[in-house]
Amino acid sequence: MAAQRHEQDPRVRRVRRLVGDLRTAATMPRVAIVLSRGAAEEEEILRSFRRPHPRYRVVGRNAVGAALLPLDDFADVDEYLAGLRYARRRVRRAARLGYTVGTFDPRERRGELLAINTSLPERQGRPMDAGYVDAEAEYPTGPDLDYLGVFRGEALVAYTMIGYAGDLATLSRIMGHGDYLADGTMFFLTAGVVEHVKRVRPQTRYLFYDMFFGAADGLREFKAHLGFRPYFVRWKREPRAAVLGAQT
Repeated sequence: MAAQRHEQDPRVRRVRRLVGDLRTAATMPRVAIVLSRGAAEEEEILRSFRRPHPRYRVVGRNAVGAALLPLDDFADVDEYLAGLRYARRRVRRAARLGYTVGTFDPRERRGELLAINTSLPERQGRPMDAGYVDAEAEYPTGPDLDYLGVFRGEALVAYTMIGYAGDLATLSRIMGHGDYLADGTMFFLTAGVVEHVKRVRPQTRYLFYDMFFGAADGLREFKAHLGFRPYFVRWKREPRAAVLGAQT
């Protein structure tokens, strides 16, 4: 009984998690990723990714433990799912139930977005941020942003925003309506993202889903089920000569 209580002690779990993170950090693969080819928006993203980590100032805040999916590792979404047994089952369930994936304009679906964001009182054990529950929140748009959603009939039930910069596609605001999560909608959405990015931006080399370290256990497990792994990343700017050569 004492041993069981020891195993359940939050302090013990935190220490074990820290030890596991240190081991992961020591062995994770290292990659260099071009994040900017000179565009002003990409330069701002590069500066943001290179900012010092809030705790470990000697590294960039998005350098150690970036959750990446290398898109060059597979030709299409079927090959992507071939090695992900659990995710493949969840995707197939959603497909059997009639869900579909498509792009949408967030300005035309504010009510549905708010309904998704407020369908659960908290996510991963944390209350929703104010920006998610604000009915007047603005959703950015532009040529380097796509919104992809899962639909049940005509109703939007899950969504994400995809931003493009250099070799990277970044996922943010990955949200699903609580009433439909058991149907595999979030796995279906991510598979849809992979298919969409490889089709519309075939030059994209990596899909980025925030960081492994600092994420709740459930979110880490979700990312791992989808094939994301932690990497040590050197975020780069494409050499100016290469940019000029591409423009001539």
